[in-house]
Amino acid sequence: MVMKKIIEMAVLLLCLYGCAKDNDAIYYPISNVDIETGGPALIVEEGQVPLIRSYNDEDYVLDTVAQYPNNPTLGKLTFMIDLKNQLADEEVVGFNGVGKSKLTMSLGYKDGNYSAISQVPIYTSLDVTTRYAVKLRLKGELALSGDEWMIDYVYTQLASLFQPYPPSSFPAEVFMCKGGMKFGTFDPFRRTCTFDISYDRSDLSFSQLYFNMFINLAGQKREDRIRLRIDKESFFEVYEQKEAV
Repeated sequence: MVMKKIIEMAVLLLCLYGCAKDNDAIYYPISNVDIETGGPALIVEEGQVPLIRSYNDEDYVLDTVAQYPNNPTLGKLTFMIDLKNQLADEEVVGFNGVGKSKLTMSLGYKDGNYSAISQVPIYTSLDVTTRYAVKLRLKGELALSGDEWMIDYVYTQLASLFQPYPPSSFPAEVFMCKGGMKFGTFDPFRRTCTFDISYDRSDLSFSQLYFNMFINLAGQKREDRIRLRIDKESFFEVYEQKEAV
């Protein structure tokens, strides 16, 4: 009888522990995501220049520490990188895509509660009636330095609102989302993800434009070093579309 009570108590504690861990665990997507919306690719006429052209003249490397602050729960971590390039042809009002990419930890678990200073659009449109075309390429590799974490899931989004998880409620505001195997190729032994993503669509309307990468990690340490290499072949272009005559 005593043994039965002990077993029942152990099962109850295990259930409670599982619920607690589920409540603490950061939400992460588990399937591939491949979304592209917008009109056909813009045919660039001779002499036509983009409103924004952002690029690198050499491979760009973000080498930083991913750390899980203020909470002892380990297992699943979620981070965001504001994707930027180091160069642009000229300064454009409202464009925030030049400089160093930064990695940010979500402190909000399942609700993606990133700090306000991290939710900065890559571009803010001065005229919401303007139609745009976006051409981009994101090529590179994401790698972990240690052997106690692994890359669980990665996805990148181009959207007219800050959407921390693959879209479900606001698909019309998401122009591109690539996640899972649609994002890149995972090597669990090297703990890397290599990727080469392109987007070329027209007839886009937005007042703000976000371009972010989201990374979900699984591991048993409080921190580890993350290295993101963005190939020099990567670029980001925005064109203002002319009205048809």
